[in-house]
Amino acid sequence: MFTNWRKRQADMKLWRRARTLPELADLMARWVDGELSMWPGYRDGAAEETVEIAPTLARLNRAGFLTDQSQPGFDGVGFDGLRWQQRAAVSGLVADELLMSRIRKAGEAAGVIVLIAHPWLLPQGQGYTATTRDGEPYTEFGAYLPPRILRQIWAGVSRDAMKEIADAWQVTVIDPDLGPGTRVWDALDAAVRTPATR
Repeated sequence: MFTNWRKRQADMKLWRRARTLPELADLMARWVDGELSMWPGYRDGAAEETVEIAPTLARLNRAGFLTDQSQPGFDGVGFDGLRWQQRAAVSGLVADELLMSRIRKAGEAAGVIVLIAHPWLLPQGQGYTATTRDGEPYTEFGAYLPPRILRQIWAGVSRDAMKEIADAWQVTVIDPDLGPGTRVWDALDAAVRTPATR
C-alpha cells in the first residue's frame, strides 16, 4: 500500500514538471504502456478494455495527440445484464495544427466522425453519443470542454502546461457504427504515420 502511494507521488511529480502539451502526451503514452500508475484525471492504470487499443493510443500520444478518453467498439451484455453498445472513440488535445489537420483528413477518408472544438471556434460542439445502455444514450464524446472543466481534469499540472491545454484543439474521433471495428484506429494510425509537411 505504501509502495503504491510512493509510486503515485513520484509519477505526479513527473506530471507537474511537464511544461508543454507534447511533454504531457509523452507521459500519457507511458501511462498507456503501464510505466506510470496514474495521470492527473485518472488515478488508476488503464481499464481492461484499453488493452486492445493501447498500441494505437501510445502512438497517438507520442505523435502529440494527448488522449484523455477512449473506448473500443463493443456490443454485448454488460455487468448489469443489459445490452451495452459502444462506438470506438477517442478524444484529446492537440497543439499542433498540422497534426490536427492530418487527423481530420484521415478520419474523413475513413468515413468516421471527427469533431473539433477550440476556444476561438463558435458554436462549441455538443458531443455525440458513444455508448448506449439498453438502447438508451449513456455516454457522449466530443462535447467542448471549457477551461474550468479542463482545470479539474488536469489539476496538478504546471501553469505552463495548463495554458497549452486550454489553448489546444479538442479533437474527437468516433466510429459512426456501434460495435467492434477498427476504422477509428486504422485512420488514426494512418494520421500519425503520415510524414509532417508544411
